[in-house]
Amino acid sequence: MSILKSITIGTAKSEPGKLTYGFIDVMELPTGTSDRIPIMIAQGKEEGPTFFLTANIHGNELTGVAVVHDVVNEELTKELKGTVVAIPTLNPTALRLYQRYPEYQDEDPNRQFPEGRFAKPDEDDEDKKFLKPYEQVAKILYSIIKKYADYHLDIHNHSLRSVPYSIIDRVFYENEDEIEEAKKLAEQQLGMIEAFGAGAMITADFPPKKYINLKYHRSFSGAILNTLRIPAFTVELGANSVLYPEIVAGSVKATRNVLRWAKMLNSPKEEISEYTVPIPEYRLRRIEHPRAKHSGIIRLLVGPGEKVKKGQVIASITDIHGRPLGEGVIKTEHDGYMIALRDQMTIYSQQGVAEMGIKDKDDILAPMPPKK
Repeated sequence: MSILKSITIGTAKSEPGKLTYGFIDVMELPTGTSDRIPIMIAQGKEEGPTFFLTANIHGNELTGVAVVHDVVNEELTKELKGTVVAIPTLNPTALRLYQRYPEYQDEDPNRQFPEGRFAKPDEDDEDKKFLKPYEQVAKILYSIIKKYADYHLDIHNHSLRSVPYSIIDRVFYENEDEIEEAKKLAEQQLGMIEAFGAGAMITADFPPKKYINLKYHRSFSGAILNTLRIPAFTVELGANSVLYPEIVAGSVKATRNVLRWAKMLNSPKEEISEYTVPIPEYRLRRIEHPRAKHSGIIRLLVGPGEKVKKGQVIASITDIHGRPLGEGVIKTEHDGYMIALRDQMTIYSQQGVAEMGIKDKDDILAPMPPKK
């Protein structure tokens, strides 16, 4: 009989055929307590991969917490091959305070993971020797994934007016010797995303240069994929700050379908009927577009997921008195799909009205940026 992998994370320890719980202390707080990240370990009775399911790195992104709770239960262990390690919140202080960032660092926690192969030599930067608070947390989480994971899915929400979508990260390689390995990694990533299927529209991330400039290589799934070379992806499950039961229910099915893709469940694929997302006829990539030419008051005239044509009016724009600014409208310069729309009514010159998906002309594989 094969021996299942033994996994211990903080106070949680795997047991074949059981769901176990625990915590890992990740940050000492000034008040004498610790920030504790909850761990759930569901293990089947048969050998199989170790799949990490994580959520809520931004405290006001709630859907992933519910999805984790509904996927990872005692029932799962009865048919599971291998192990699912679930972390319902990666950012407990932010969840409690209902805000995006942790209480101890006013920066995006999803840009704090180790740079790994992307790190540039900078011997004169003394500050790099001292990790910021969430960088310390991220280092712990990263080391756990490195030790145990075969696959990783990180669940987010984008904004109040957004469509569920999965992100294809660019896969970077050092030299020609790494291209075949990078192709295989990209194929595995795409396999996971396609298995999530109708649970989210599929779009590639920003072009390689912008991807690096935005530090997406230091996002959780980006670092796991590009530095640890473990298949991983991020899914954005629509509106943040609220729970929509239909999104939760459909996303639970989609997540279980990814476990089926990983050969961890034998049951038939589940069809997602709770909601629909667009199925583009070409691979999309994200772009912040269109942008306002004036500061003013906007009213959006399209909805999340809507297909639009070049020249189409996306929003009206007026001054505070309601008088049109310029043409009085903001148009798109691209064919594509509306992914996420601005939450605020106010806008400043050059700011984006929306995030769109347009035809992706860049390769998913990309050479590493120069380190000098």
